[in-house]
Amino acid sequence: MNALVKAAPPPLLISVDDSLSSHAARFLSWLKFVRERSDATVAAYGFDLSAFLRFCTEGGLVRPVDVKVKHVELYMAWLRQTPNRKRRPGLHSAATANRHLGALRTFFKFLDREEVITRNPAAHAFMLRTGRRLPTYLTIPEQEHLLDVLIRDHSPTGQRDLAIVAIFLFAGLRLSEVTHLRLEHVDLAGERLRVIAGKGDKDRELVIVPRLRGILAAYLSDGRPLLVSRRMGRVIRPTPPKRPNWATEYYRDRRRHYLSASSEAEAQRLLDAHAPTPPKDAGWLFVHARNGHRDGEALESRTIHVLVRTKVVPIVGRKIHPHALRHSFASRLRENGADLQLIQEALGHTNIATTTIYAHLSTTKQRADITRFLEGEGA
Repeated sequence: MNALVKAAPPPLLISVDDSLSSHAARFLSWLKFVRERSDATVAAYGFDLSAFLRFCTEGGLVRPVDVKVKHVELYMAWLRQTPNRKRRPGLHSAATANRHLGALRTFFKFLDREEVITRNPAAHAFMLRTGRRLPTYLTIPEQEHLLDVLIRDHSPTGQRDLAIVAIFLFAGLRLSEVTHLRLEHVDLAGERLRVIAGKGDKDRELVIVPRLRGILAAYLSDGRPLLVSRRMGRVIRPTPPKRPNWATEYYRDRRRHYLSASSEAEAQRLLDAHAPTPPKDAGWLFVHARNGHRDGEALESRTIHVLVRTKVVPIVGRKIHPHALRHSFASRLRENGADLQLIQEALGHTNIATTTIYAHLSTTKQRADITRFLEGEGA
């Protein structure tokens, strides 16, 4: 959770003279406790507001009433010249700046409702022009090659990574939806996958196609049990002269620790004391395989970003991101003749206008028809 968010409901007594940062903290608390928005949504607003507060501090803007339309538009220009940590290297894009503007409009709308301001400066600021680009995706041959390579790794981690990629390609989930999947959301017998509290806090149900069912079944029966039950430590044999004695290596608070032991039995006793077998299964579908995580902790989004960067990119031979795998699911549906309404429902889009980016992708039938018409024209 962003540092601006406090673990308590927003205070009832406010003042127009309160600083922008205090109002921002109240706004985020209001989102969490009154609007009951997800932690991910609150954190996203907090991230964008943190950048705006930094801009205001540099510009000497202290209170909400100090912010005018010109300041919001200057902030947009400032963003466009500021390095974006998520783009290495690169500046904030126009689309990202517009997202920040959307967060500001909601923030100042809240302040207007609270009678802190009388005019929403962000509501009158112009959004930047953005070009409509086709989504980045893997072609069907690229998807098949990726799955063929990943399926060769039969280790628990390999089975997990294959299942993650397959659930993107055959179910089209968002990254946050993948990390929040639990065991009870997967019904292999009924071939149903439930997405709970997805984007916009909406639920939806997807079909588990046979190929995805086989991959998930193998991971659930073979790979995941080993990841959940693994012990966070090991006994280390003597390796003279560097390590003349037995030792125990264990992890606590995601840090590595060592203890010397006089014998193998003593090292085993220390291992049992400091790194016992996890006593429970937290129920997350995709769990960590890295030392330092225990009790079947759920994967974070950054771990899947690392998975895509280190495993998927070398296989496909070009730079992609996790969301490109979701685009690949939609493009596969489009290639095989699915209409936009079906794609919209599968992806969980609220507005079909969002889905229209896939209408511009060429399909095998379109390419064949165009070739036939052109060849017929020239005959």
